[in-house]
Amino acid sequence: MNASPIRVVIADDHVLVRQGIRAFLDTQADLAIVAEAEDADSAVSACAAHKPDVALIDLVMPGGGIAAIREIRTASPATKSILLTSFDDARDILAAVQAGALSCLLKDIDADGLADAIRKTAQGEAVLHPRVAGYLVDAVRQGKSAPGGEAIASLSEREREVLALIAEGSSNQRIADQLGISEKTVKTHVGNMLAKLGLGDRTQAAVFAWKSGMKKS
Repeated sequence: MNASPIRVVIADDHVLVRQGIRAFLDTQADLAIVAEAEDADSAVSACAAHKPDVALIDLVMPGGGIAAIREIRTASPATKSILLTSFDDARDILAAVQAGALSCLLKDIDADGLADAIRKTAQGEAVLHPRVAGYLVDAVRQGKSAPGGEAIASLSEREREVLALIAEGSSNQRIADQLGISEKTVKTHVGNMLAKLGLGDRTQAAVFAWKSGMKKS
């Protein structure tokens, strides 16, 4: 029996952009577009009504993509948001992550890359365009404040190792290979680490690590 397709909402104020994304994603048997939205309010409403697995959210649209991402977290908590943007403003990208975006992509991504990012995001894996990751690093380096050391001190040595590798963009499988442990054990460490730090996902953990100045030893 085939698994249910990943349910997706597309939110962008440009009709041609929505049509282009839909045209490609409709060719993917494991992806299903359940709704389209042209502004923040309709994006939130669509997510509340359809409870999609993933919401593709344009940064610049009426009502604001960041506001939409923040409200979607309340309207449909299980929905994972991907920020799509044509701009390279690190402040906006960081704000989107803080609002709840799991993945952040630039619109120059190719169609196959977008489909793959949707699949990974649906599984809870953060996907960051390489330049987006650079913008996040720059943003947190320019920040005036850094997290206190108490939260990091609460982590076990292994959890700190996992956090440092997440900050480097490593997947669970890569972390498992590097540390010589199973992927299941990595997932356990990630869950425990997020709970201790009060963070919602891997992207927020990476930002936390960057802002803390953590580096893999």
